[in-house]
Amino acid sequence: MLKKIATENLKPGMYVANIAQQGLSLHEHEREGRISDQQTINMLIKRGVKELYIDTDKGGDSPHAISKEASEEKLNTEIIDIAQQKPAERDTKSTDLDKELEKATKLHSEALSLVNHAMSSAKSGQAVDITPFENMADNFMDSVVRNQNALACLSRIRKKDNYLMEHSVNVAVLMSILGKHLELERAYLHQCVTGALLHDIGKILIPDSVLHKPDKLTDDEYSIMKKHATYSQKILQRNARFSQVSINVAAQHHERMDGRGYPLGLKGDEISLEARMASVVDIYDAITADRVYHKGMTPSNALKRMMEWCGPHLDTQYVHSFIKAIGVYPVGSLVKLNNDTAGVVIEENEDSLKPVVKVIYNLKNNNYTQVTTKDLSQDDIQERVTQVLDPNDFGINLKDFMI
Repeated sequence: MLKKIATENLKPGMYVANIAQQGLSLHEHEREGRISDQQTINMLIKRGVKELYIDTDKGGDSPHAISKEASEEKLNTEIIDIAQQKPAERDTKSTDLDKELEKATKLHSEALSLVNHAMSSAKSGQAVDITPFENMADNFMDSVVRNQNALACLSRIRKKDNYLMEHSVNVAVLMSILGKHLELERAYLHQCVTGALLHDIGKILIPDSVLHKPDKLTDDEYSIMKKHATYSQKILQRNARFSQVSINVAAQHHERMDGRGYPLGLKGDEISLEARMASVVDIYDAITADRVYHKGMTPSNALKRMMEWCGPHLDTQYVHSFIKAIGVYPVGSLVKLNNDTAGVVIEENEDSLKPVVKVIYNLKNNNYTQVTTKDLSQDDIQERVTQVLDPNDFGINLKDFMI
């Protein structure tokens, strides 16, 4: 049985589970194996690893360890508590979703083309023109102010063969949403979003055999892949108009708080604030995306994993702020309602527990139902969210219902 345990409660003979394949790894480079001695435990504590999963079928157990299920429930409670700390008076939408979607759809399409063109330019050794990216950053920020749910909806609609461009655009969208919540000064956020649009441009210089490999990378291949952050930095530095903030987003978004990131192994305060924010939104988008080598997590499961990665990997402040910004049930979540129907979340409300849901499925009969939209925050609506579902369990393609 998989159980979570505080590192300080580990004992020799326990078996640390390698559960990265399940998307549960608490530490990016943690290895599976039996704890041989106290020295190993001391090393983990010194490295800042606070919690681990153990497999009690392969090694010792502990009264201090809790089951994976209990751990998930605890994380749910923590996420709800964090999300509800958002100031009640803050307005998340000043424009109707349908109206903003028209503008956002055009922006999203233009941004994909813009990133694609920039990657082609970078591959041929040309400098990237900053002007269209500055304009796009402004447009994203303005759209998010009007109604962040529009671009958030579009960021959940993906194609597996278009990941690199879509990921770049989505990270910029999520950076805009996080920055809005944090009430960052506009000029600074503008530079962050500009950098986010181009944070992965260096991947265009990674060989396709590595970049698109469907299997786990070898150590040598991983070393090649890690160079993309440095490549991104150098590409932006070719144009003197890119700010240091934008360059930091590209260069440092894979650095980690414990110093075990790349390319420089920066630690804690050595990592710029903009890069710490970029790490949060980059990871969220990456782990919720379907890739050739793994199935994307649900948005809610992604938030749970990120909660576990606070401290060792990610800046806790920005993870918590991100949860407040996108809510308990992020746009694109499939949720079960208390009348045995299921719907996709299309808008966040001030009360994160009561989003706007497009009801699409009857769970009793296991078939689609007439689509209706319900704002769970309205007094006359009796439906409430009772559970988050995985659309893959029901063969539901959420892209068909997002817009």
